Amino acid sequence: MRYRDLVQFEPIESVIKINTADDKVAAAALVQSYVISDRMADQLVNLVFPQLQIDRPIDNKGVLVVGNYGTGKSHLMSVISALAEHGDLVAQVRHPTVRANLAPLAGRFLVVRTEIGGVERSLRDIVLAELEAFLDRVGTPYHFPPASQLTNHLGPLTEALQVFAERYPDKGILFVLDEMLDYLRSREERALILDLGFLRELGEVAKVTPLRFLGGVQ
Repeated sequence: MRYRDLVQFEPIESVIKINTADDKVAAAALVQSYVISDRMADQLVNLVFPQLQIDRPIDNKGVLVVGNYGTGKSHLMSVISALAEHGDLVAQVRHPTVRANLAPLAGRFLVVRTEIGGVERSLRDIVLAELEAFLDRVGTPYHFPPASQLTNHLGPLTEALQVFAERYPDKGILFVLDEMLDYLRSREERALILDLGFLRELGEVAKVTPLRFLGGVQ
């Protein structure tokens, strides 16, 4: 008998891209392999899930996942978004408390996943371009006016979500944006102020629409 006959290990993927979860088979593997501590379970059940749910009107806000490189931040975001998109993956969750509290989230969302690279576009243009492409794919097209024609973004975002809700009355949109820190660090002061203002608006629109925002920051 050899050691390999007694012990088997799954290879560890040190870097996980958020878009990996676009594939359901890969998403299932990410959910199954994610180890949830009791502290993490408490954060998910009492902080993250209540903010993301769309059934009870509360003071919903955007959620930021903050962690150093290699700490599992993208893995966690992939797991949350996979469960939000596919209700049948709940059985793969390894922590019983988390599994028991997933009903308001599991399978309730259509998900947009993206990460920011080394680009010069504004955060507003990046997010709205991705959202426009997504809305077109799901059959609820909407075109956002240019920033120069707007007083704020709450009106257009609310209007876009009303169009979406007419076709998907029982669903929300979960927008997942990873790798935000390097991008924000590269912005000049005025551009950064505009980016952070738009980020605030994304959080505020969660109060009145089924759009939820999940961001990853190193």
